[in-house]
Order: sequence, then structure tokens, then C-alpha cells
Amino acid sequence: MIDNVPSLIASLCKTKKVLIITDDTVFKLYGEKLKNDLTKSGFSAFDFIFENGEKSKNIDTLSKILEYAAENNFTKSDCFIALGGGVVGDIAGLAAALYMRGVDIIQIPTTLLSAADSSIGGKTAVDLNGGKNLCGAFWQPSLVIIDTLILKNLPVDIFSEGLGEVIKCGIIKNSPIFDYIENNSVKENLKEILLFCLNLKKEIVLLDEFDNKGIRNILNVGHTAAHAIELLSNFSVSHGKAVALGLIIEAKISQNSGICDGKTVNTIKNAVKKAGLYFDFAFDKEKLTKAMLNDKKNKDSKIVFLLPENIGNLREVALTNEELISLL
Repeated sequence: MIDNVPSLIASLCKTKKVLIITDDTVFKLYGEKLKNDLTKSGFSAFDFIFENGEKSKNIDTLSKILEYAAENNFTKSDCFIALGGGVVGDIAGLAAALYMRGVDIIQIPTTLLSAADSSIGGKTAVDLNGGKNLCGAFWQPSLVIIDTLILKNLPVDIFSEGLGEVIKCGIIKNSPIFDYIENNSVKENLKEILLFCLNLKKEIVLLDEFDNKGIRNILNVGHTAAHAIELLSNFSVSHGKAVALGLIIEAKISQNSGICDGKTVNTIKNAVKKAGLYFDFAFDKEKLTKAMLNDKKNKDSKIVFLLPENIGNLREVALTNEELISLL
């Protein structure tokens, strides 16, 4: 698919002027070739490259992208391309939402995590000092191109990180995902898994595109704890690993609340271990609770979770600080 980008985007980018937004790692792997392919096909291709990692997902990088687009006379009729993982997709998407109040954005995810989750749905954001994704907008991509060969060739640890979001989808809606992970057959069934995850997300987003009805909260299973872990680790723990551990923590909260049984917890925990995402995180429960206070789902001074009742069924629960500390 990556080789066919010029023909795939031709009808969308009629001006044939594009800005490729990517990080330094991905540019070396795919960005330079993509830029050359576009140029050979008659496109005027520019690139903005930033340092890889969550540390770059901030207002400063966002501002530089916007200034770069303006300096190079991009118009509302031109296109942005997000080439990379979740950080690239989020920040490029927000830049597209803001530049001239909205330009077309094409998402080309290069990690399993971004392909299975963040590349669709329209949530774009950067981090603030107070927490993850606190500055953002809703801006749907005009096109998403997923090359499964790129995903299959990822390093083992980077591929595994994406399984945190895949397991999350399996918790929301029962599917063969847990069997595939148990049998080490994820890559053989990658297209089926991606279609399941993306169709599930599409169904939910269509019901609550702007996240103001509470329906879309279901996609944040494990994320309340995960975002707190990322923040406390100063983002040294990746999003995929944080989500995986967050799924276990929230399943244990559910069990301690009498909502789910030990079998459900073990199913989730075993999948996380099999995916190679289980790790020890020496958190202080008071600090973890405090880090959850800025979560976007919270309401009425309570911390909101989507807790599993069993695989395929969830319950929204709001806890006070004291209740959460006790359960942890």
C-alpha cells in the first residue's frame, strides 16, 4: 500500500501539494521514499520531521508545524499526511484541524497501535504539563491507508505494544482476539484483527463522534489508569504498555468492587503476559489516584472507569478518591 500512495491520494489532493508530517525514525524508513514517490508522480511534497517519542507531542512542536505550513504557503486546498505512529497521527491531525480552520489529513499509520486505534475516530491532541491529550480537537481523516506489511515487519517490542489496544477491543466486544494471542497467531490473522478493531471503533464513534454523550467512553477501557502511569513515568512507559497494565489494574478494581470474577481478571492478565506487555510498575496508590484526577471522563469530582463485568460487557463506575485508594 505504501508504494501506491500517490495514486490513492490523487483524487483527494487535487492541488498536488502535500505536507508529510513524521518523526525522524519513520522518515528514514519510509518518509524519504514516500516523498520521492510523490515528487515523481507530480506532487509538490514538503516534509516536517520531529524527534520521535511522546516528549515531542507538545504545543511547541505543534506551533512549529503550523508555522512551517504558513511559511511554505500551504492553502486550505492542500493536504497534510501523517506518516507514523500514534504521536505523529495525533499531532499532525491537530495541526490539520487548526491550520486555516481545517485542511484534509491523510493518516498512514506505521505501528499496530495507531493502525488498530488512533488512526480513525477523529481525536487529535497534544499533551500539556498537567496530563496527556489535554489540548485537542475533533478532526476526521479524509483517508486512512494501512499497509499490513509495514506492521508485520515491525520490531517485536513495537508490534507487541499495539496489542494493548487490540486486547482492549477484545474486552469491549467478545471476539477470537484472545485465542489468537494465546496461540501466537496474531500476524497470521492481522487483517481480520484490524478490521474487527476498526469496525468496532467506527460503530461507537458514529454514535458519539464528539464524545459528548458518554457512549464513546467505552473506548477508554484501561486508559484511566494508563494515562496516569504514563504521566507518573514522565512518559518513559509507552502508551501501549501503559494501556496493557491499565487493563489489568482496572480489571482488579472491578474484581475488588465485586463487579467481575477472577476468571475475567486472569483472562486479561494472561493475554497481557502472552503479548509480552506485563511489567512491574512501582506506583504509589495516592500518586496514581492524584494522576487520574485530570482524566477527561471524570465528573462530579469523581474518577470514572469503564470496568469489565466479563469479556464483552462493561459498566461505568464513578469512584471518589478515597474509594479508589481503598480498592487499589
